[in-house]
Amino acid sequence: MSALIELKRGGGDQFFIWFVVGICAVMAAMFGFVGVTLLEEDVGAGAILIAFALPFVGLTYYVYREAVARSFTRIAINWQTLELRLPEQRSYVPQEKIEAAIPLASIRAIECRAESFSQLGTTALQFAYSLVLDDGRRIMLGADRRFLTPYFQNAASIIANNIKQPVRDLGLVEGKPGFLLITGASVPAWDTASAPQATLQKRFTDEAASWRVVSLIVGAALAIGALARAFS
Repeated sequence: MSALIELKRGGGDQFFIWFVVGICAVMAAMFGFVGVTLLEEDVGAGAILIAFALPFVGLTYYVYREAVARSFTRIAINWQTLELRLPEQRSYVPQEKIEAAIPLASIRAIECRAESFSQLGTTALQFAYSLVLDDGRRIMLGADRRFLTPYFQNAASIIANNIKQPVRDLGLVEGKPGFLLITGASVPAWDTASAPQATLQKRFTDEAASWRVVSLIVGAALAIGALARAFS
């Protein structure tokens, strides 16, 4: 048994999430500033640009909360104890904040599943990991998402190696996205049956297409903002 294994997020992950915060903030500021500037000359155009800024304001706040949460997440194995510091914001679905030390011997199982959220023709996936304890309690470690190192997958694998138990794959479930995955998202209970394998494959394809659409929208927004700034 290892004396101390502390799992930390990579510097690349931290840089990426704060970079996204910066991009969202710049977009909000750019559209807002140009919109306010144009109000005196063209109320309609100014109002449209301000309307463009509002979603980026909300997105900046959401991603900022995510970045702060990632900074404070801690999972460590200290001899025969699993030490957890898990913020609420570790999944699209808010979780209970946890600061606890759990005996490794009390972990009965480690489970994972894919969770799919579809709305407005787009799909997002996350890969959730949880612990099942001897007393029946379940602790949600967290969920990994696209473009970032699979932190919770790595944590689950290391815990599984220490307790000599495999990570059980429970397949895929369909979640409810709430309002654009910003608020009100939910997922079924962990004992919910998995969707068919064909559905899992389709959701991967759908999500890849969704990210292509997002890239095009962001690129178009940047171009519009630059043009508006040039002609303001």
